Amino acid sequence: MKELFITCIYSQLHGTDLGGRAARWHHYRWSLLNILNLNPSKVVCFTHEDEIDELKVWFFDKQGADPSKLEFRVFDLHDTKHYDKIQKVKNVEHVKKWDRCHEIQYNKFFWAELIEDRHDYDRIYWIDAGLSHGGLFPVKYQVGNKWESHFCISMFRQKILKRWNKLSEDKILLMAKNNTSRYHWSKALPEHFYKNYNADKHIIGGMFGCTSEKYDELAANFEKYLLNVLDKSDDLYHEERIMCCMYADDMDSYTTLDFDDWYERPEWKQFNPKLFHHLFE
Repeated sequence: MKELFITCIYSQLHGTDLGGRAARWHHYRWSLLNILNLNPSKVVCFTHEDEIDELKVWFFDKQGADPSKLEFRVFDLHDTKHYDKIQKVKNVEHVKKWDRCHEIQYNKFFWAELIEDRHDYDRIYWIDAGLSHGGLFPVKYQVGNKWESHFCISMFRQKILKRWNKLSEDKILLMAKNNTSRYHWSKALPEHFYKNYNADKHIIGGMFGCTSEKYDELAANFEKYLLNVLDKSDDLYHEERIMCCMYADDMDSYTTLDFDDWYERPEWKQFNPKLFHHLFE
């Protein structure tokens, strides 16, 4: 089984017209280093030309990552597909103060097109470089006693990837948060964008995957939904809200790893919720 992970590290976007989280230099690097413990066949990480040289030094020279399994590629986010349409809707002054980048969110689907040998892989997964961090995993799973232990999570092991491979054999694998009652997390797209409105699950953009052929189909479908939203709305929406609409309209094409809440809340302990980190057990 050959797996391709696609991810990105852009740590200098906060305050720009693209928008992004501040002070994530260490977060993304240590988290991605730990994600490599899933042992995929290849990871392609997109980044800015100003970051690529330092990333290579940090991962390969300082941390000993294998260059044959981790590849960095330069991509200018201003070259994102449909960038002009995005700009027409974007409130740039708001984005400069915000912690999310819509171009990164949408490229989770589009970057695969740039990987020429993607069909040589049995599975393709998008995975956020920052997914491995202590805000989502209890302290008992954090490794080491230095600052970076917050991102070195023992639950990232190859057996998890093997489970993902099995679940995505004939369907698209998603992570889905309970979005009902006390576990409500996010609003959905306006109902008129749906064919079959259902907002009971909130699809998470942090990881999703399938066969390479289905990934092409997924990307094409996302592009169709995105263009519809861009053409008919005066607001930009997270990729997750678009994915929720895609899922609700065609549930049979997907399989989900479901959880109720991100982390333990003492006031809800009596309900015994399934937490995000339980997906890695």
